[in-house]
Amino acid sequence: MQDPDEAGMQDERLAAYLGQRKRLLRLAYRYLGSVSEAEDIVQDAWLRFAASADPVDSGRYLSRIVTNLCLDRQKSAQKRRETYVGPWLPEPLVEAAGSIDEHAGDVALDISFAVMRALERLSPLERAALFLHDLYELSFDEIAETLQRSPAACRQMASRARKMLRSGGPRFQARQQDVDSFVAGFARTAETGDLGPLKQLLARDVEFVSDGGGRARSALNVVTGQDKVARLLFGLYHKLYDPSAVGMRAASINGAPGLLIDIGGKLDQTVGLAIDENGLIAAIYVVRNPDKLAAVHLPAEG
Repeated sequence: MQDPDEAGMQDERLAAYLGQRKRLLRLAYRYLGSVSEAEDIVQDAWLRFAASADPVDSGRYLSRIVTNLCLDRQKSAQKRRETYVGPWLPEPLVEAAGSIDEHAGDVALDISFAVMRALERLSPLERAALFLHDLYELSFDEIAETLQRSPAACRQMASRARKMLRSGGPRFQARQQDVDSFVAGFARTAETGDLGPLKQLLARDVEFVSDGGGRARSALNVVTGQDKVARLLFGLYHKLYDPSAVGMRAASINGAPGLLIDIGGKLDQTVGLAIDENGLIAAIYVVRNPDKLAAVHLPAEG
């Protein structure tokens, strides 16, 4: 029979873990860009946490476990990225439309497509130094112990990571009204052939990023520019799809309003948007790789 005191300690430990779980999932996702891998990492972190000596600060201790597990996993992830076909986007994190994002506004936990793509430019260690310092407020001495680097090197990596994230310019998550305007403008363009209604919503240097991973048809390079993106969207819609079979549903994608597009009831792609400081669409992020859509389920239509 388990000792009552030991059982009580395990209950407290489980409560501490559950209190951090969503934050840890967000952390692992920011490392790996995969919902399923993040869930595996956080589950593994619990097993290690449950078997460890009682830590002084559960949140900080768990964050270090997750970081080490992610750094190990990133070695194989980086090899896969080197042979990835076309632009890379993270596996979309999809929730029901209108879901409240408890981390909205928390820059350290931002999982928008714009931020996730920017994070891809960082080395695993730069990412770890940034996350541990800005997200869990670990000192650089503690980070140095986790990463097996000097405190000065860890400080430099975190500073370099912040500068790189800022270098892409401001991008803002779309609001529902931005998504609605995009749908309406695209519908008018699709019906009339006039690119004007769509182009007026796009920033001059808008980017179209499409991730097919070599498994689904997509642009093999990022397409940039108001006219090019508008023409591409119009052309793809009429060339690849039967309008009568296309379904469109609202959803929360990576913490912001977005769209799920299905063909004959089968999910074809997720669409996320980023907005610039003028309220124009700065980027369109489309995930079509079926491997990344496998865990996404279409919500029932209201």
